[in-house]
Amino acid sequence: MENQMPFQLPTYNGYTIDKRLRQFRKVAREAHEEFPGIEFIEFNSKKGQELLAEIQEYFDFLWEE
Repeated sequence: MENQMPFQLPTYNGYTIDKRLRQFRKVAREAHEEFPGIEFIEFNSKKGQELLAEIQEYFDFLWEE
């Protein structure tokens, strides 16, 4: 059996990009008032569409079928 590295989801600007769930996720080491600790942004939300537009040229595999 070959020694294979585990699959790692791509990241951008602190967000993990999950194509399967179609969302961006950001987790803080410590929660505070301004950021509760975990954030989920759906691809089809306004902020999700903005992030997708920013990263499209770097992560073109997300749009491959």
